[in-house]
Amino acid sequence: MLGKLLHPLNQREQALLLTTLTFGGSGGAGLFSHLPEFEAERLNAKISMLEEIPREKRVPLMVRELRKLLTFRDRQALEGVEPSWLIAGFRGESPRTVAIVLMHMPSAVAKEIVDRLPKAIRQAMPARSELSGVPLEVVKLVRARFNAKFESMPLSAHLEDFGFRELVALSARELVTVVRKLGAEELACAFVTVGKRALAELLRRLSTREAEELISSVKRVAREDRMEAGAAQAFLGKVLDNFQNTDELFQKAGIWRLARAVASEDLLFARQLSQRFPRAHGRVLKDYLTRVNQRDDEIDGARIRNAILMEVIDLSRRGKIDVRYAQANPFLEK
Repeated sequence: MLGKLLHPLNQREQALLLTTLTFGGSGGAGLFSHLPEFEAERLNAKISMLEEIPREKRVPLMVRELRKLLTFRDRQALEGVEPSWLIAGFRGESPRTVAIVLMHMPSAVAKEIVDRLPKAIRQAMPARSELSGVPLEVVKLVRARFNAKFESMPLSAHLEDFGFRELVALSARELVTVVRKLGAEELACAFVTVGKRALAELLRRLSTREAEELISSVKRVAREDRMEAGAAQAFLGKVLDNFQNTDELFQKAGIWRLARAVASEDLLFARQLSQRFPRAHGRVLKDYLTRVNQRDDEIDGARIRNAILMEVIDLSRRGKIDVRYAQANPFLEK
């Protein structure tokens, strides 16, 4: 019941909401006024929904959910991974193992995963009551083995400074929004030096909105981007003749730009960022990172990372993604 209600609050917000209401009652919500406005609004909206549940049912539900949140201190090893990766990780696992791994996860995350599991697995999973006698040590061992399939994710935290590596704080939906915007910039960079005829040919294959977006991006291409047109054109040379879906073209072009920014970062960060995307996007990012590292291009990674960071902040200011990224202090590389 609480899983759907608490979605899409992150782990920290869920714990803050449940702790405040469990021990302070609805009057404790006044403490939320000390939080950033956007976060206070998210939490206050959930309070009215929780209060619709009769108190005798609401309190036990909140206590049980709090226990889940506090049982595993390393919970971000799984909860920070986009669910499509976890679903793929469950392939070959028994329904009992799946149920044990999900048993102590916050309801909002567990429900999202269960809803996307194959029907046969869902039907074969044992009921929670059947697992109540499983020792906690066994649960931890099962979960540790499953955790090992993924990179450990950083804990979510309130952002004060916002640099390129804080991209792992973005949700999967937000990252997809970002790379879609980066895709327009990358396509513009590729076509700004090849002449109007080639650009016109591509524009004919795009929707009116996409064509207008690309034209606007071409007009904004900086001199530094023109110097890197070769890398953008190398990407297009492999996908332009065969693309069927224009949104996929923009997404992949954006991931190519992101890969060039991430290439000089450490491998752990690259893997963590891949796991924050939906699995299809994350796998493309990993593939493009391999291709970037195989090329001999000189990449001004710091400049690209700064440009991406400013794109994120711009999207945040325009309300396309969470406003908290625009409220943080941007950390630009020199």
